[in-house]
Parts: sequence; C-alpha cells; structure tokens
Amino acid sequence: MSTAVVRKTLRDTALLLVLLTAGIVVFNILAARMLVEAATELPLLRMWLDRPLVQLLVRMALGADMAGELTSTTLSTFALGHPLYYALAWTLLLTLATGAIAGEIGRGTADLLLTLPVSRVAVYVSVSVVLALAAVLVSGTPLLGLWLGQHVWSLAEPLDFHRLWPIPFNLLALNLCVAGVTLMVSSLVSRRGSAVGIVLAGILVSDLVNLLAQFWDTIRRISFLGFLHYYRPLVIARSGQLPLDDVAVLLSVAVCAWTMGLWRFVRRDIPAA
Repeated sequence: MSTAVVRKTLRDTALLLVLLTAGIVVFNILAARMLVEAATELPLLRMWLDRPLVQLLVRMALGADMAGELTSTTLSTFALGHPLYYALAWTLLLTLATGAIAGEIGRGTADLLLTLPVSRVAVYVSVSVVLALAAVLVSGTPLLGLWLGQHVWSLAEPLDFHRLWPIPFNLLALNLCVAGVTLMVSSLVSRRGSAVGIVLAGILVSDLVNLLAQFWDTIRRISFLGFLHYYRPLVIARSGQLPLDDVAVLLSVAVCAWTMGLWRFVRRDIPAA
C-alpha cells in the first residue's frame, strides 16, 4: 500500500465524502421525524396493511411483509432501504472507484502516476483502502442518523437498537459488493463514463429483478442474482440476528470481483497521455 496514493485519493474525494455522508445522516434524522407522525397513525396503518395491494407495495419496497409486528423499530427500516439512501451511498462509491482507476486512464494521467516508485498492486490496494473506508462510513451513518433523530424528535416509542445493530453490518457487505464490482469494471475499461454506465446498468437490472420477484414467480427463481436479495432490513429488525449466509454471499462476490479487477489492472496496457 502507498500512503501517498491513499492521501491523494482522499484529497480528491474528501468534499464529496463529507457531503454525501452528512446527507445520509440528515436524511435519517428526518426519517425519525416520520416515526413521530406514524406513531399517531398506527391503527390506520394496521388497517391499510391488511389490504393485499398495500402488502404488495410494502413487500416491493422492503422485500418482506410489514403485517404483524408494527413498531417504530420496524418502520425505521424504510429509511435503511430507501432509494435515496442507495443514491447517496452508491454515488460516493461509484465516483471514488471509477475516478481513481478508469478516470486516471481516461484523463491520460495514469501513466504519469505509475512512473512513481509504486507498483500497480500498491495503487490498486491503496484505492481499495479508501473505498473500504467510504463503505464503512456510508454503512454506519444511517443508524447514527436514526439515533440522533430519536433524541431530536423525542420519539414516543424508542427505537430498539438491539434489533437494528446487525443491519449496518449487512449493509456494509452490500456496499463492499457494489464497490468491488465497480473496481473490477473500472479496471476493465478506459473511460470513466463507460465504467459508471456499466455499473449503473447492472444495479438497475438487479433492482428490477428484486422488484419483479415480489409478484412474478418466473423472476422469483432468479432473484438470487440481485444484490438486494441479500439485504432485507425489515427481516433483520424483526429477528435481531445478522443473516450470515447473506453476508457471506455478498462478501464472496466482493472479494472475487476485487481480485479479478486487481488481476486485470496489473496486466493491462495503460495508454499514454
């Protein structure tokens, strides 16, 4: 690992890292405000959740039925799997991973960077360290935001963090999976735009599979191919247990993709500026 490359990568992404991480915290603080309103409407919510169409919509959003135990803790999982969260977190990961590899190649500065007394392996590992740090931040800050929101808005029913604590670990595995795949794609192409487009297309297809699998039996058979099949915060909040099988699958994909990216980056030709 090269400390110089780590510092350079951090310097290039510091502003975006701070802004998007802060955005995730603020979003979850505001999500806690939603729980204040929801607490006064629980009887109405229970009535609506008895309707098949509403159950389907909730299952599409959370990957599980909300019917049954309806508390502030289970309701908070909407924020932990909200599309806005994914947009903020994955924008950071995609920007960092593609900017440090494909971005350098596309700008014609990669050959200059690699003339320094540092190996390609050290460059790749250094970028990966910063990317892992970013994944840890965007995975842990949602729960921090809910904790702060609970104190800002004085929730009538406190959140049960003993049930919520496993969620950031499952979320970290998901984010590391996305980061690993992005690094691999970034090592395969020479243009940042192409890398971002390929990864976004993969994420959108994955999300579409996860969505359709909730009501289409044919798609349900291949639902295991989607990232979000292995991240279901509502199920975790109900059990309070970390789904080790799901975490293992996500981390296995992350490690395989990361290794393939390293293999390709070390062996590929880097065009001159």
